[in-house]
Amino acid sequence: MLDIAFVLVNTPEYPDASHVLATAKRLGIAMTAVEGGGEPLLFELPGGGTLIAMLMPAPHPDVASMPFGPTSPDPDEAAAAGAHYILTAQGLTGSPRERDTQMALLATTIIDNTDAVGAMLGHGVVFHKARLFAAMAELAVKDGLLPPEIAIDITNARESEHRMSFLTHHMPRYGREDLYVTCPIRGAGALEFVFSVVRWMLTDIEREWAAGDTIGRTAEERIRIERVPSPVGGATVIRLALPDSEPRAVH
Repeated sequence: MLDIAFVLVNTPEYPDASHVLATAKRLGIAMTAVEGGGEPLLFELPGGGTLIAMLMPAPHPDVASMPFGPTSPDPDEAAAAGAHYILTAQGLTGSPRERDTQMALLATTIIDNTDAVGAMLGHGVVFHKARLFAAMAELAVKDGLLPPEIAIDITNARESEHRMSFLTHHMPRYGREDLYVTCPIRGAGALEFVFSVVRWMLTDIEREWAAGDTIGRTAEERIRIERVPSPVGGATVIRLALPDSEPRAVH
């Protein structure tokens, strides 16, 4: 099975393999460079796997048409990135989230040694800011799993003159439904709420999210759980409509 990641960079130059290995060691990855591998960079991973880091000296072909989200680099900055890496790992093991965690850490070895602008996992729909991606991946060294900020892509859209929405992507990859949260444009705390619910859903995997039940950010709030068609097509999603007045904390 192949796992893939992409990294946008400004400068079409390979980093020194020894610097990549130093970052890998810091992240707890005991990989080694293949002697005489030249370019692209080729590394052996623990357990017999491999990582290929191939530099493409041209902009990523999909950036101009891709959606952007709250964790994405500025669209102009992403579009201006003159090159990108395709990272391909073979031999990663574990659940999808465990492999995604390993792949994010491998991508971080390139991010840390280049002028990276953005990064995403191969199944992603948005690029994340490169330094945010790396920082979140490094949290996984301590916590064991990739934080939802980069494990789950989020896009946002305007719903009306006064309301907008956030939509998650890839929750089914981890055994959960995607989340569709509508909220007032002039408000605060909605994105924090989305991440809090995502963490809850991925942590408490036994909890059933039954239509008609309610959740809230305070003891008094009642946000009704609904299931509706995804606004981008495909499977149904869990819809939560935040009121115009938004308390901060999730309970």
